Amino acid sequence: MGLHPQTLSLIIPLIEEFEGVRLEAYLCPAGVPTICAGLTIYPNNTPVMMGDVCTDVACKGYLLEMLRDEYAPCLQKLPGWSDLGAHRQATLLSFAWNFGKRFYGAPGFETISKVIYEGAQDPQRYGDMRDALMLYCKSGGNTIAGLVRRRKKEAELWDKEDDGVMVITTIADTLFKKAPIDSMLLSDGQGKLPVKAGNSIPITRFLEAQSNHAEVTIEGTGDVWFIYQPHWEVSSEKKY
Repeated sequence: MGLHPQTLSLIIPLIEEFEGVRLEAYLCPAGVPTICAGLTIYPNNTPVMMGDVCTDVACKGYLLEMLRDEYAPCLQKLPGWSDLGAHRQATLLSFAWNFGKRFYGAPGFETISKVIYEGAQDPQRYGDMRDALMLYCKSGGNTIAGLVRRRKKEAELWDKEDDGVMVITTIADTLFKKAPIDSMLLSDGQGKLPVKAGNSIPITRFLEAQSNHAEVTIEGTGDVWFIYQPHWEVSSEKKY
């Protein structure tokens, strides 16, 4: 999965809330002509000029186009991006709109980059994202109230996708599988592992997959497997 189908519908209102939408060009604090929700360059790479005027519909269209065609393709290269749901993708897009679409791995963004990288290996590490986001609330060395509010809103959005710890229990002899396909096409050991009925296993991630399968992340090890859902019961489930 690249861009979740609900991501843009979540991110556009958030950006408009914190950037504001101004239909006439103005000079931002840095002295750059700006319009709409913080645009300094239109999607066709034409710079915003003083005297420019837009409609609300045009502004929303520009924002959608830039997020979809410029920002999302860049963020899709982040580790673990394709495993994130709409809420977490929207959080990172909001952050990127604020700080630039190439923030990952850049100087000054070591903490959030580390959480993204380590979370892709072990989703439990994503629990550190709230604290990481709150580090980026300053401009010119001063804490900005508006950035504090924005980071808190982004953290709330991120946490809406926190599965917490769930328990899956087998109700029949079954398999852990490395792909949601017929088990005959998977090798023993590496491609599939047998699981006896009655086993209860804690997981930290549950994602719907094709052919009545789900992708799960095992608590502690971070191992990722596919399960055939009719063979399992899920308890303490918290999905959004």
